[in-house]
Amino acid sequence: MSKRKLCFKALVGSHNYNLNNEFSDKDYKIFFYPNFDDLYEGGQYSKAFVSDDEDIEYHDIRKLPNLLYKSNVNFMEVLFSEEYEVYDQELYSKIIVLRDELAKMNLPYLYDACLGMYMQKMKEFNRDKGKELPGKTYKHAMSSYRILDFLDRYQKFSFSSFKQAMQYDAKDPVRELLLNIRLGEYGFDQLKEMIRKKEQVIRALEDVYKSVEVNVTLKEKFEQLIKVSVKTVLIESFNGG
Repeated sequence: MSKRKLCFKALVGSHNYNLNNEFSDKDYKIFFYPNFDDLYEGGQYSKAFVSDDEDIEYHDIRKLPNLLYKSNVNFMEVLFSEEYEVYDQELYSKIIVLRDELAKMNLPYLYDACLGMYMQKMKEFNRDKGKELPGKTYKHAMSSYRILDFLDRYQKFSFSSFKQAMQYDAKDPVRELLLNIRLGEYGFDQLKEMIRKKEQVIRALEDVYKSVEVNVTLKEKFEQLIKVSVKTVLIESFNGG
C-alpha cells in the first residue's frame, strides 16, 4: 500500500453498531486512490489484513460509487462511522455532506440487498446449528435479526437517518435483545420464531421501499466526484506531488 495515497479509514462492524462484546475485534475499511500501475493493468486492488485485535480491509476508492449504488450496507456504513482517520480532508468532506442522500439513493436495491444478506445469514445459522457450533450459530442469528431490524428502523425514520437505524443506543431494548441472542439466551426454536415474525414485518414493507424512485442523478454526481479526485491525485503524482 506504500505506493498508493490513502483517502480515509472507517470503523465498521459490531463496534460501529454498539453491539460489540469483550471478544469483538475492531474492523476497519480503508479506501485509497489507485496508482498508475492499477490503471494501466485495469485492476481495482483490494487487500485484507488480520491481527489479534484488528481486521483491516483496503479498497480502491473507484469501487465506492457502484457499491453504494447497489446499496451494499457493509460499505454504506463507512459513511456513518463512529471513528475515522482522514487522509484526504477535501474528498472526505465532500462525501460526508452527501451521505444521507447517498444512503437512500437506491432504496429498492437496499431492500433486496438486505433481504439477501438476511437469507445468507439464515443459511449459515442452519449450517452451523447442524454442525453443533453454538457460538457461530448465535452470531448468525443476531446478524439475521439485526439486518431485518435495520430495514424496520430505517423506514420508521422516514429514510432520514441511516446512522440511527444502524446504531443502537445503550438504553435501546433491541440492543439488549440482540446481545442476548449473541450470548445464547434463547433456544434455537425460540430464535427461529422470533426471526420469522420479524421477517413477516419486513416483507410487508416491500412496497414502501420499492415505491421510492432511484436517484440516478446523484449516482452520476458521485461518480464524477470520485473521478475528478482520482484524476487530481494522479496528476499530482506525475508532477512529483
